[in-house]
Amino acid sequence: MNDISPDAVQVRITPDGTAFIDEEFFTPPPGVSLNEAVLAHLQLEAAALEMPIRAVIQDEQARYTTTIQVNADGTSNLLEGEADVSAAPRSPRAAASPTHPPVPQPQTLDPVPPGRPYEPLPEPYRGQLIAVCATANQNLFTEAARNADRLLAELSAQFGPSHLYTLAVGHVRGDIAWLEHDFHYGLQSWVFMARAWHLHLGPRHGTTVRAVGNVLGCWRRLQPAEVKESTPYVVTLLRDVSFPDSERVVRTINRRTQGITVAN
Repeated sequence: MNDISPDAVQVRITPDGTAFIDEEFFTPPPGVSLNEAVLAHLQLEAAALEMPIRAVIQDEQARYTTTIQVNADGTSNLLEGEADVSAAPRSPRAAASPTHPPVPQPQTLDPVPPGRPYEPLPEPYRGQLIAVCATANQNLFTEAARNADRLLAELSAQFGPSHLYTLAVGHVRGDIAWLEHDFHYGLQSWVFMARAWHLHLGPRHGTTVRAVGNVLGCWRRLQPAEVKESTPYVVTLLRDVSFPDSERVVRTINRRTQGITVAN
């Protein structure tokens, strides 16, 4: 198929290494590099559309902007003449649909490194979380979730549910829920973590923003009945955390919910 999807996917990597795809927060699975995870995401999108897609990658960390084409067969190539190493990073495009509420932009570094979420933990918990990540990397999500839940219960009992050690494991458990497509559990998990990080670090810290972005990502993928049920829960979080543009996000969420209600 020679056609190319008319809308370029906008990929933005912030100076602290946080990634957004079309304004949606994006996190790689445990143990997978950001570059590999972004490319895999684009390959899946091209395969689903059954046509090549263009992606504009704005890497503020490496200070370059370039455009690539990802084909439906998984191959990719640089579009000659469109790379601009000296270009200043541009803001990602506005969401094209009311079903994609915008995500706030982070300001500071994440105390739980996305690539090494076990880093803050002391032994023996560090080794146990490394093992959970390794299990998830083998696509054994049920086993990884069970082991993560066991570790969460142990850390919650010893340190408390909102302690940094517990939250570090919670991040991995939330990622596993995403990989399993258990978006209902993921939403509940990320809402708890967003509230905890908001209390620890404030509304504009990168860690709080990361958690809120994952809440929105899970909410957008719920079934219609779950969307209606969870909307008040998500709206209350957004108003309590109160990041810039939160009211605009709330209006977008309410519009989608109203549309689902009318359709059903």
